[in-house]
Amino acid sequence: MSSAIFRQLASGGEAQRSDRLFRAAVSAFASLTRPTRREITQLDDLALPLFEHVRVETRRYAAAVLCECASPPPGLLRKLSNEPVAISAPLLVRSQAFTDTDLIGLIARHGLSHARVIARRADLNPAITALIRALSVQTDGASPVTFARSAAEGIGALEEGVRNRLRHMVRAANASGTVRDRNTALVDAARSNSIEAFATILAGRLAIPLALAMDIAGDQASSERLMIALRALGLEDAEAYLMTATLHRDRVLDRITIQRFVERYRAIRHETVQAQLGFWRRLREDPNQPGSRELGLVQPAATSK
Repeated sequence: MSSAIFRQLASGGEAQRSDRLFRAAVSAFASLTRPTRREITQLDDLALPLFEHVRVETRRYAAAVLCECASPPPGLLRKLSNEPVAISAPLLVRSQAFTDTDLIGLIARHGLSHARVIARRADLNPAITALIRALSVQTDGASPVTFARSAAEGIGALEEGVRNRLRHMVRAANASGTVRDRNTALVDAARSNSIEAFATILAGRLAIPLALAMDIAGDQASSERLMIALRALGLEDAEAYLMTATLHRDRVLDRITIQRFVERYRAIRHETVQAQLGFWRRLREDPNQPGSRELGLVQPAATSK
């Protein structure tokens, strides 16, 4: 949309000017089949300064229009998604621009109001579905006011602790975007319900025996070795939790276990990862070395002389 049109829109009266400009900019952007990076930035530059000055109806309109856009402006997307669900619902349900960690972040910040809307998304990560279910069970019967005051009054302290941990997980995940991109294939394999596909990628990424990778990925009794493997790949705790919960859907799904998972994952030392990874790789070179029968269950320190 040309600057002349914007000037014309702006000339129709002060009271509605911000709303008209905002709507026109969003409509023009939505009409673009493949917006360029420059056009995406331009909409953010125009819309964000106007955001606090437009009416609720205009914000709701923007959310409804942008929910079908493949590449919405990130700043405007964040603003709209953090609005009350009466405004943000179309984005929360349909926008494909959110990552799993984005959705967890919204749940961490807004609780059940956003969580219940996010639960309506198609193809939602099963781990997030289970997290929403756990939140719903824990807060069943609590009024919205009670839920909002829980942190201040000490009510529902466990939930608030988990939400704080999730906030940390999202911050850590956002700081490691390149790592997340490198592990897209591994995430897709985990979501495919195929231990074989996941193990094949894991074995290739870590340069360890396929049989060992299968044993690590399929171990329902303990996630300790999987945690070490994910640490070796550079995953932060948010991605590691989601991947583990997707592989083992009967575990790490309630809020107490999420907390414990994050604490255990963050406690894994770099030296431990390197020592265990070296041991696993030696199994590929020398299958008959001590510990090979346990497929890496023996810690490296136990095999050194």
